[in-house]
Amino acid sequence: MSITGGVAVCDEWWYQRRAEEREASRRLWEEFERTRPLSDRDVSEEEPEVTPEKPEPTRLTAKS
Repeated sequence: MSITGGVAVCDEWWYQRRAEEREASRRLWEEFERTRPLSDRDVSEEEPEVTPEKPEPTRLTAKS
């Protein structure tokens, strides 16, 4: 295979990959456009308070 032939194969592979990604992106956006936001009246606008856990200190002992 010549360098030119290898470049053509590489270009074809990239073209096919971009086309597949473009199609997947299009399908994702179409699905997104068909969805509607949930209207859940039981959900409050306030976020619950989150308290981070404090890690327990570990004691290192020296081996004799």
